[in-house]
Amino acid sequence: MGLRYTSYIESPDESHKFPSTLELYHYNVNEYGIGNSLYSGPVLLRQRRAMSSASDSSSSSEKEKEFVTYGCRRCRTHLSSSSHVISKAYRGKTGTAYLLEEVLNVLEGTVETRPMLTGDYVVCDILCHWCKSVVGWKYLKSERKDQRYKEGKFILEVKTICKCE
Repeated sequence: MGLRYTSYIESPDESHKFPSTLELYHYNVNEYGIGNSLYSGPVLLRQRRAMSSASDSSSSSEKEKEFVTYGCRRCRTHLSSSSHVISKAYRGKTGTAYLLEEVLNVLEGTVETRPMLTGDYVVCDILCHWCKSVVGWKYLKSERKDQRYKEGKFILEVKTICKCE
């Protein structure tokens, strides 16, 4: 029986807490001076829409910094978090993939040389330690000097992982 680790995946910012519905209502209604009821008439509804569209553009950077825990799609064992993502612009066998600096709860498969778009690499598949499904690979060695930054890094394919809550 494997272990599922949850204690290592904590939000880097301990003060990061989601507001309650009451706090959201208080923020939206009272800070903008819109009124004390949910429906304040068509004029105030337009004001609310204008204020929310202005706040959406400023909160887009906050959404990008949202802390996410990634797990195996098959068994939901935690594998990594959004704080370890280096790039989301990679391609794997099944489509989009993430380059990560650290991945936990995985087993390394057999070592092999694979030709890829950016050159030949010595890699090994990484498998979920709980259900043994392939979730990506680890770069062990690069033939090209300009690609050596990938050595020791991991690729997780988006179709093999999920966001854990």
